[in-house]
This record gives sequence, C-alpha cells and structure tokens, in this order.
Amino acid sequence: MKKVVMILILALFSCKPGKNKGAGTDKKNVLLYYAKGPCLGRCPVYHLWVFTDGTILYKGVDKGDQKKEIKSRLSSNAIADLVMLLDSDLVRPMRLNRIRDIPVTTLKFDGKEYEYHASQVKGQLKKVNLKIEGWVTQLSLDLPINSEREK
Repeated sequence: MKKVVMILILALFSCKPGKNKGAGTDKKNVLLYYAKGPCLGRCPVYHLWVFTDGTILYKGVDKGDQKKEIKSRLSSNAIADLVMLLDSDLVRPMRLNRIRDIPVTTLKFDGKEYEYHASQVKGQLKKVNLKIEGWVTQLSLDLPINSEREK
C-alpha cells in the first residue's frame, strides 16, 4: 500500500514545470514574465519573457513540437501598449482555487505576481492575458509579432 501511495505522489508532482533557470539574458532588463502550467490534456507548457529592449523569448517546456526556444522582437508601439496595460489598474484575481485540468497562468512584472486560470479573469488582466497569448500564437506559427498595425 505504501508503494502505491508513493507512486501516486511522484506521479502528481512530476507534471509540474521546473523552476526556470533564467532566460539567457540579463534578468534586470525583464519587463514581464509569463508562464503556462500543465493540464491533463494537450496544453502547451511554456515560459515567456519580455525584455525592456523589445526582445521576447519563448521557451517551450513540454509537449513535443512545442518544446522549442524562439526569440523575436516587439515594436516600440507594442512595448508602449504593454506598459500602458500593465500600469492600468489590474484587479488581482480572487484566491486561486486550483482546478485539476485547467492550467495555471503566472504573470510577473514590476515586483507583482499573479497566478490565475486564464478563463476566469476579467477586465484589464484579461486584456493583458489575451495580448500575450496572441503573441505566443504568433510565435508558434512563425509570424511577426505586431501589437497593432503600424500606420
């Protein structure tokens, strides 16, 4: 019985992403850190860093073809839009009640940390989340990242 319990405990904790060892660039210049945790299905697990110079770094952690590292650059307009969204009043989500099959999203910037389920946030935090998830989609499809169309 003890062996079964130990195997179950190991299986539960083996699915969590490891602590990130750094983005390979100077951490002092990190504007934002964003991460998606695992779910029971085919959810991608990744880390994303946005640096003050506009560099964006995506590191896939799990799930085969998603396990890659991609570097790109955001336009100055995209950085300005992001900073404006982050400076707005982001409402901290209510206490996180972990749901077994929904990945936990982590957002860190300016000394603040938010953990939430992306499907359960509202307001400005939802706008920030949708913008970043849009960038991740563009990165994974090898498309250039644009916050808004340049005029």
